[in-house]
Amino acid sequence: MLMYLSIDTVYANGYFETVGGTKEFSVNLDNNNVVNNVGAITETFTWDLGQDYQATRRCAKKTIITAPIYYKSMVGRSLAMSEYGNSFIKLNEYLDVKVEIFIAGNLNEYVAVPFNNLSNQHLALGCIKGDTTYIPYKISSGSKGKVTFRVRKKIINGVNVSNYEVVELFGRLGNTVSDFGPTPMARVVIKSAILYVPEKCIINEGQTIEVAFGEMGGRDLDGNKNEKIVPIRVRCEGGSFEGTHLNIAMAVAANSAAFGGSDYIKTDKKNLAIKLKQLDGSELKPNSFHPIKMYENIGEWGFIAAPISNNGQEIREGDFNATATIVSEIE
Repeated sequence: MLMYLSIDTVYANGYFETVGGTKEFSVNLDNNNVVNNVGAITETFTWDLGQDYQATRRCAKKTIITAPIYYKSMVGRSLAMSEYGNSFIKLNEYLDVKVEIFIAGNLNEYVAVPFNNLSNQHLALGCIKGDTTYIPYKISSGSKGKVTFRVRKKIINGVNVSNYEVVELFGRLGNTVSDFGPTPMARVVIKSAILYVPEKCIINEGQTIEVAFGEMGGRDLDGNKNEKIVPIRVRCEGGSFEGTHLNIAMAVAANSAAFGGSDYIKTDKKNLAIKLKQLDGSELKPNSFHPIKMYENIGEWGFIAAPISNNGQEIREGDFNATATIVSEIE
């Protein structure tokens, strides 16, 4: 027996579909200073794009007499709610973020994400079962909102926040079902924001650190041959560093190789990575912090870097590159 099922009947009755696909609202926030204390909350950033977007409603299951629009807003796929609550989302190691989306209609207020089955309290629309000829409806919900950051952990040198898909907004006409459509009507993306703090640490006088391994064979690359010592000098100043001595920890932040778990740094050459060690020969994993000794807010650190191949494979001749960033944190 053959069965044909319209895709519209699979999804929520009355769901909205944005004309031209999901409307992405890009939020570019101004640079801003942060009180660098754990728990400190920034001033509220706002966005108002000053424009509506169009969406069509689909009633495949049953007719809906005049009804309000119901909304659902979800946190971005790669993000989770902060353990500190109060509607904050964990953005990264250093920051939480709260996003409040404007919902129009008679509700006419900003609502903190996430929320589900939220009515705009405005009886304005209806739809007839199976009719797809409706003129697109202008939607303003989601086109403006508020963003607030919260400091999770002491920051050094500021934080660059960019290209975070923080929330998605779904809409549905009426309350005949509890689910929503297959794709979001709108998506809010923080395109750019730089949050500055008074504390800063300068590494190797701000110069780029380059490690050249020179010519070497493609065999027996086990992470113990062709070693290079990388000295690091750090000087911290400003804010909490003024008039007091603080302990800091440092790490080598980098993308992990496809092999070795998270123990090695990725290179642009297949089956080749970089292995790190402490100066005393002990293990040093990328992205893990290690305390360093400071005197009058000046300290020295360093590590050993060496190439390593995947299971001892021979590496073909040619140049390779790897990129990492030396980062620090206040302990």
